[in-house]
This record gives sequence, structure tokens and C-alpha cells, in this order.
Amino acid sequence: MDKPPQAKSWKDSQTAVNQIIYPRYTNELKLARAGPVLKLVDVAASFSAHKHAGRGTVTACLDYMNFVDSARVWDIVTAHCRLTQTWHTSMEIEVTVDTQNVRSMDKRMLAKGYLVFVAMDDDMRPTTVPPLALETAEDKLLATDAEVRKQSRKQEELLASQRDATRILPTCAPAIISRVMTDNDSNIHQKVFGGAILELIHEAGVAAAQAHVNGPVITVRQDRMSFKASAAIGDTVTALANLTRTWTTSMEVQVDVVATSPGSPEERVIASSFLVLVAQDEQARPRKIPPFVPVTERQQQRYKDADVRRQTRLLERAISKNRESVV
Repeated sequence: MDKPPQAKSWKDSQTAVNQIIYPRYTNELKLARAGPVLKLVDVAASFSAHKHAGRGTVTACLDYMNFVDSARVWDIVTAHCRLTQTWHTSMEIEVTVDTQNVRSMDKRMLAKGYLVFVAMDDDMRPTTVPPLALETAEDKLLATDAEVRKQSRKQEELLASQRDATRILPTCAPAIISRVMTDNDSNIHQKVFGGAILELIHEAGVAAAQAHVNGPVITVRQDRMSFKASAAIGDTVTALANLTRTWTTSMEVQVDVVATSPGSPEERVIASSFLVLVAQDEQARPRKIPPFVPVTERQQQRYKDADVRRQTRLLERAISKNRESVV
């Protein structure tokens, strides 16, 4: 009988990956777009997952990502990753992102979130990962929080059957971004890596938001996004985005991602997520936006659901602040 794998410390797999914010990664206000940042986040977190598992991994879920500031052109953005918990074949990675000005060397917190990865064997089947050694009170606290998020994901999966009622259809007049996936989008398994999908989601989400406000926007939040299927190199991956609700300066956008393979018209649902974006004036300050008035039955349902998600985010923020004060 094989011995069970030995527990490993999160310190054995911690990772930091940085990226310069080149002009092509920014919007018209010279602020970094969320898509390239999340692409970096996924790459960095995958390194940590691979180190811990000792084999290839795939992104299963972005639990959420909160943006608390904006990176500027030529800033250096760094994603710091550590494991928080492992299960049978999966593991959760906490990612904290900071941004540093290359002239002043001032460093600021940019974003924080969590991703889940699954270890894969050579036949692309989920395989076991070593347990995580919980050595300190902080380790145990982070692991407990990870278990709460896991249960929340399970509850959300139970509601997935209701998502068809609000799925974005071509008749919904969405913002649409399509790309054929190339080798540049591939992971170690020659599948499309999660960061490429995340970047596409934000391109479509920004397009939908800008169409409503007629001006620049920044992303302040991405909600949970689980991958329902994988995309292969050569597939056409399409992100469809619709506005769901507006508030004073912010708005929520739903983005659905589908893929088609060459020679096959059948669409596969890859993922779905919700983004929160804030309209910006010329000085990169929040500005008021026109209200969105739902008309169709789908729009009305999305409008109602958006307020529930907003209350959940506010509650989560309050719990997080309380936890940080305790730690």
C-alpha cells in the first residue's frame, strides 16, 4: 500500500510574479485594465499550485477578486501567492497583488482574491495532492475561511440550474468579444489557460460598461467564476456581456463565455461571472452614471439578482474588515 503523501507547508510553494504595466495594458486614463492583471494572477497562482502538487494543474475557479486601487502605466505589479487549504485533488490559493511606482518606489495594495486549482495526472484526470500543514494560528484561520468559501461554492452550484433564465443570448444585444485561441493561450496541458479566459471576460465587460456610460471605467470586483468546460487551442472563444444594474457611480455586468470547435457549430458553456465597474471622470475619479432601466423579463430578473449579490459583497467586506482587525 502506498504511503499517504506528506503534508507540506505553504512556504514551500509561495510564489511572487511581477509584470510591468506597459501602455498596451492600460485604458485611456493610463490605468491598468483588470484583464492583464488577472492574467498575471492566474499565472502566478498556477505556479504555487504546481509547486505544491508536484504536477500539472488547471484553474477550476476564481472565487473572487477585489480591486482596491488602480495601477498606473509603467508601474510594477506583483502577485504574491500562498496556499490556504487543500482537499483531495484541489487546493485554494490566496493572491495579494501590489503595485509599485518605478520613480517614487511607493508601493500600494492593488487587489486580493482566491483561486482554486485541480491537480491533473498525465491522462488529464484529477489526482490527489499533498495535504497542507497548518502550523500556526493564522494558517488554521485561513484554512477555516477556505472551508467556508468551499461550502459557498457548493451552494452556488445547486442554484446553477436557474442560470438559464438569465443566460445572455444574441437577442439580448450584448457586447461581444471573440478570439481564436492560439498556442500563446495554452497551458502545460495544451489547453487554454484560465488567465486567457479571464482577460477576455474583462474585455467584454468593459465594452458593455463603456457603452452605457460613454466614457472610461475601471473594474473593482469580479465575482466567483467556475470553469464548466475547457477550451482547446484552435477553438473560437466568445464572451458576451450585458449590463444588469446600475447604482450611483457603479454598475454590474454579467459575462457569459462559450466556445466552438473548428467544424462544429455546437457551443460549449465555458464560464459565467459578474463584474462590478466604476465610471471615471478625466481625473480618474468616480462619476455619476445614467440609470439602467430593465425592460424585458430577463433584464428584470438580472436586475433583481444583482441587488442580492451587492448585499452579499457588502456583508463579505464587513466580515473581512472585522477579521483583519482581529488578526
